[in-house]
Amino acid sequence: MAKRIIAIGGEPASGKTTLMKKVMRNYAPLKNFTYGLVRGTYNLKHNLYFIGIYDDSTFSGTDKLSMAVQPHFFKLIDKLQDATIVFEGDRLFNQSLFDKYTCDIIVVEANKETLHKRHEKRADNQSEKFKKAKKTKIANIIAKNKVTLMPNNTEKESENLYKTILKNINS
Repeated sequence: MAKRIIAIGGEPASGKTTLMKKVMRNYAPLKNFTYGLVRGTYNLKHNLYFIGIYDDSTFSGTDKLSMAVQPHFFKLIDKLQDATIVFEGDRLFNQSLFDKYTCDIIVVEANKETLHKRHEKRADNQSEKFKKAKKTKIANIIAKNKVTLMPNNTEKESENLYKTILKNINS
C-alpha cells in the first residue's frame, strides 16, 4: 500500500463536512491525534487519517484548524508511510498542495438553489464576496488538475458521493 491523499473540496454549503462525518462513522472507533497545528482522527487498523476537528458545530472539520496549518500538514504527509489521508475543506484544499503531492481530488458540486437553501438552513453569515472567492478558487483548481466532479443536490446524489469516497478509501 502506498501513501494516498484524498482531497475533497467544493463551495461553502456543498455538503463536504456532512459527507466527511458520514464517511468517518464507517471507520469507528477513531482516535484523536495532534501533529503541530494539524488535528484529526485515525484508525490504525486501516492506516487511515481524517484531518480536521469534527463536532456538532456548523463549521467543523478543517474549518476548525489554524489558517497556518498547511506547512504542518506537509510535514505530516512526509512522515506518514503507507497511509491514506482524507480531508475536506478550505484550509488544505489548495493548489500548493496539488503542486507538491499527488492527490485524488474530488470536488463536491451543488446547484445555486441547493447552496442557497443550505446557507439559509445553517444560518451562516458568509458574505457574497467570501463565497465568490471560494467559487473562483475551486474553478481554478478544476481547470489546473485532474478532478472528479460529483453532484450533491439530492439524497441519491449524496449516497452516490458517499459510496464513491468509501470506494476510493478502500481501493
